[in-house]
Amino acid sequence: MIDAHRYGFSPVRDNHELGMSAQFTDEYSTKELSRRTWPDFEKLFLKQGMAGDGWWCWCMHHHVSSYSLPENQQPRTRAERAARNHRQKAELVERGGAHGILVYSEGEPIGWCQYGPRAELPRVDNTQKYRRLALEDDADKLWRITCFVVDKQYRQRGVASAALKAALEAIRKKGGGLVEAYPVSRTDQGSNYMYCGTVRMFEKVGFKTVAPLATGRTATVVMRRTI
Repeated sequence: MIDAHRYGFSPVRDNHELGMSAQFTDEYSTKELSRRTWPDFEKLFLKQGMAGDGWWCWCMHHHVSSYSLPENQQPRTRAERAARNHRQKAELVERGGAHGILVYSEGEPIGWCQYGPRAELPRVDNTQKYRRLALEDDADKLWRITCFVVDKQYRQRGVASAALKAALEAIRKKGGGLVEAYPVSRTDQGSNYMYCGTVRMFEKVGFKTVAPLATGRTATVVMRRTI
């Protein structure tokens, strides 16, 4: 396990529940993020140059309700952000406040999909366009799928799709409800800007487009389906 002390937090322990594990093909298997799988999560995200911007973001963006709050102000450099986000993600995992799916090939972590209940991933609630689409009824049964990371050596090989299917199965086992995602509908900024997934990928598993969300060089939409 990577020495976590140098990032200012204690190593996570192995006595947490393992969560679900699934087998999708002969090539890939999946596991839930947990205290026990945290070292695999670290290993994937510390692959600088191989996991996109994961090395400094650590999938913390959607956990933060608003960066305008003083306590959420981001450090100036990416290196400083990486250390802070790494530490905060570990703290969330330690207390069961972060969910996601790790994808493996022959025991090596190669992919990731973040999901969680609305309260755990509140970032989109504070965007103006989303507020018009926000749910009033059954908001406590809303789940979100927000981010994907795939090792560059395994892109275009079905890794993200395997992670997505496992995330949907995990949500179903936790009681299900309405599932929401914010995939990219178009971009001219490269694959690192497609970390929310693609519209086509979500359409293949039954999601329907609700409305546009972000516009500009990278455009996203809100998609939903019920499980």
